[in-house]
Amino acid sequence: MKQDVLETLEFDKIREKLAELAPSQLSKAMARTLMPSVEPEIIEKKLTETEEASILLEREITTPLGETHDITETLEKAGKDMILMAKEFIDLAATLETYKKMHHYFEGERHLVYPALEELASLIIPQEQLIARIHQVFDEHGEVSDRASPRLSRIRTEKEMIKNRIRKTIQQIIQDKDQSSYFQDAIVTQRNGRYVVPVKEEYRYKFEGIVHDRSSTGQTLFMEPMVSVRLNNDLAELTASEKQEVQEILRALTEQVKKTREVTKNNCHLATELEFIFARAKLALSMQGVKAIHSAHALDLRRARHPLIPADKVVPISLTLGMDFQILIITGSNAGGKTIAIKTAGLLSLMNQSGLFIPAAEGSMLPIYKNIYAIIGDEQSIQYNLSTFSSYITQLTAFLSHVGTEDLVLLDELGSGTDPVEGAALAQSVTEYLQMQGVPAIITSHFSEMKKLAYETRGIENAFVEFDEETLTPTYHLIIGVAGNSNAFSICKRLGMPPLVLSRASQLKEGSPLHNMEEVMARLNRQTREVAHEKEEVEAQLKKAEELRNELRTETDAFYKKKDQILEKTRQEAETIKRDLRNQSEAIIKDLKKKASAMAKDDLQQHVSKVRGAIDAMALPGRENRRNPLPQEQIKKGTYVYIDTLDSDGTITKVSGNKITIACGLMHVTVTPEHCFETKKPVKKVRKPVSRPFAARGAASVRTVHTTLNVIGKTVDEAVPEVDRFLNECFMAGVSPVQIIHGKGTGALRQGIQEYLRTLNFVKEFHEADYRNGGAGVTEVFF
Repeated sequence: MKQDVLETLEFDKIREKLAELAPSQLSKAMARTLMPSVEPEIIEKKLTETEEASILLEREITTPLGETHDITETLEKAGKDMILMAKEFIDLAATLETYKKMHHYFEGERHLVYPALEELASLIIPQEQLIARIHQVFDEHGEVSDRASPRLSRIRTEKEMIKNRIRKTIQQIIQDKDQSSYFQDAIVTQRNGRYVVPVKEEYRYKFEGIVHDRSSTGQTLFMEPMVSVRLNNDLAELTASEKQEVQEILRALTEQVKKTREVTKNNCHLATELEFIFARAKLALSMQGVKAIHSAHALDLRRARHPLIPADKVVPISLTLGMDFQILIITGSNAGGKTIAIKTAGLLSLMNQSGLFIPAAEGSMLPIYKNIYAIIGDEQSIQYNLSTFSSYITQLTAFLSHVGTEDLVLLDELGSGTDPVEGAALAQSVTEYLQMQGVPAIITSHFSEMKKLAYETRGIENAFVEFDEETLTPTYHLIIGVAGNSNAFSICKRLGMPPLVLSRASQLKEGSPLHNMEEVMARLNRQTREVAHEKEEVEAQLKKAEELRNELRTETDAFYKKKDQILEKTRQEAETIKRDLRNQSEAIIKDLKKKASAMAKDDLQQHVSKVRGAIDAMALPGRENRRNPLPQEQIKKGTYVYIDTLDSDGTITKVSGNKITIACGLMHVTVTPEHCFETKKPVKKVRKPVSRPFAARGAASVRTVHTTLNVIGKTVDEAVPEVDRFLNECFMAGVSPVQIIHGKGTGALRQGIQEYLRTLNFVKEFHEADYRNGGAGVTEVFF
């Protein structure tokens, strides 16, 4: 993109907004040099980064950002072996700490939650050793610490010892009664790094010492006692050694910075990029932006807002291009928003291709333009001299010959600034040329000829910025599909033009060959406003109806949920009752067997089967049935149906009037049609046939039974009824042993099933299967 286009569309102001949100000088510089890309992969990568950072800012309490400084100059100095200053080391340490924080931020719970940001942060190399060494060398005040080296610690210890000896020696002199009158004050001070005492000028020759300084009045001399000269000399030597050691420490530390300079530079670049991503995310959140959908050719902006107009003043517009038409002609009154409309389209395209979110509604689409050419000759963005006709044509001819289908052309007031007839002809010619070349373009114009061209030419569409004729002010709404008029007379009237002048202008307008077209457009505009008003009313009613429907759905769901809870509780209670009854019946059957030894075996088995069958046939409350009723034409033999009273599926075996007989497993039930509902056809399963060692007349219809039951994933309460039915079938078929597959898990299901087995009198024994048949996950039952 050319720089002049970026300035024309005010992209530089967007960059400045980004710079304000960037936390460091380096990221601010990156924001100010941001350029749109034409590579789809790069654009998508940047948009994904912006999206993840936006989500992170809204979701997380903390961010990976922290204190960073521009360490570019520091690294350059280190590269030239220039010893760094203490502040430079402190700033470097704080910056490296932030780099370390960025690297580790996406670990733990955030791992893979923000993949694009995590990938960038993972490239940062934490410089633990350098950070630790800087903190070892400097204390919290930025001074070189005693811990910086053993030698420095030893030197400073010796210095303190000598200082104490000097102070003690001089203190004895001050307190000497024979010399106490010599001193101006009984204090010990320093001059030129040596300890001295304030001696009165008249006693200078009586006090043995060296003069180092004189007071401003000349009445006091600061003298070093001769007895402490040697100690002060030792102190001076240690001070020099201390400075030399500090220099060596800083030189070595600078060398360490130099050795890791390339790693630090790369970390700096990655961290700056991460900071800039979060600046983009903050901009997106501040303008309530969205990620534009990438499209091949279509531009579809929904309720788009110009990002540089205050939110309380901007009027959203919806604008399309490249779908049903490739050129849009926008007409309407002056200061009505035509220029803002084309600027919005251009600026949002630049923002999208720079990895920024756009201030628009969800679902907005934008293609990737290789070039955007814009000539906007208004007072809002360019100097007055660029609004002349010659300057306009100069800019137009600079790109018109090589513009292509992957470019976007934005022309404001095409053909203005010259003779109206010639200007209109030129505007039509340029528009037709762009249309033949297949170039997407948005053009603003006042020429009626341009409106007529759009009505008559396929691929070119009219649009206008709405004008309220009652208030004589623009509404700034963009309406596509209809051309508008300039409303020049209405604006003149609002601004106080004399009525006589306006009357004469109206007479002259009526003589224009395009006058009728203006009237037609005015009528269309009125009709459009009426339709729009009716549309708003319909949308409001639809919204209200949708709210009522959602409210009803919520209440209905709550009702069914409550109903299901009540039914489920009833089912559980009924299952408990049935289980207790089952235990009692088994006790009765056991007693019956003892007393009926004379009864024939087959008769006894038939009687037992009848008792058990009566118990198993007890109906329990069904769960909520929300299936479709069975159509009348499907009530016939062979149809697979669902019976709500049994909460089970079965096959119709007989239809007799209003009575329908249905086979449900081993049972045959008779119900009326209102209890039959549609259900899915059963999946055929291959069952393993099991030969019965003996036949019972009461169960002659049983041919095959399962020898295993799988209850994995069920609760104990859910599994027990199934185990009960399974064991009945197997017992009646004379099959033994059988397997109940419950899995290992926590062992709760196995324990619950085995506790139930202990209550059954017809179960002889049970134990866990061997390891080849499932081990602890399977219980084998013997009758």
